[in-house]
Amino acid sequence: MTLQRRFALTLALVALLGLTAAGASAQTLAKGTFTLPAQAYWNDIMLQPGEYTLSLDRGISGAELVSIRGEGFAAMLLAPVGVDESSGHSCLRLDAVNGTYVIRELDAGQLAGSFKFGVSKTVRNLTLRGAARQPVTVPVAGM
Repeated sequence: MTLQRRFALTLALVALLGLTAAGASAQTLAKGTFTLPAQAYWNDIMLQPGEYTLSLDRGISGAELVSIRGEGFAAMLLAPVGVDESSGHSCLRLDAVNGTYVIRELDAGQLAGSFKFGVSKTVRNLTLRGAARQPVTVPVAGM
């Protein structure tokens, strides 16, 4: 293994351990549940239709993290910097992109605010088949 690859691997492991440690001692800002009616991408993560729990946490570094858990599934995403004002309705906004749904916004209620997510380059470059046409709003209970 070259020194450059070894350094990159070490840096990736340190970052992963930092996120894990931040998640382990995070302050929970909001928590809720939602039912996803159709498969959708959230960043590069494909979520299947079904029941999920969601929490918005602030790590010890101050970064906000979104934790998603479902049947046999768990993921953690870094929330975008710059929180918008909440509409007062805790929900996820799904938009149709290239024939599939993409989660573009998490409105976490009055206490946590609203976070807008971009569409990853990977998802934009995929040739996707589907019938997603209209934006969908998915209510998040408990936030």
